[in-house]
Amino acid sequence: MYAASNRSQGNAGQSAQRAPQPLRCANCDIEIRWSPTIVQGKAYCCSGCAAGGPCSCDYSQYHSVNISGVIHYMPEHEEQDGVQSHGMENSSS
Repeated sequence: MYAASNRSQGNAGQSAQRAPQPLRCANCDIEIRWSPTIVQGKAYCCSGCAAGGPCSCDYSQYHSVNISGVIHYMPEHEEQDGVQSHGMENSSS
């Protein structure tokens, strides 16, 4: 009886393992709902993420409630101004 119980639990575990996990981008972590870009065995949502960013995906397939976070990109000059205005630049004084 114990062996039969173990077998039924083993089968339940196998069926749970067969449920596909959503494929997520290795760079921006969004769920990939299309054919991924594979680079060195890792799945990326787009060629932008595969190159290290920024993401260049069309997010029209997603409802705002399905996106776990918002990605903000600032123009390069704003990033530099922001670092300087916060006193984080290297100074020799």
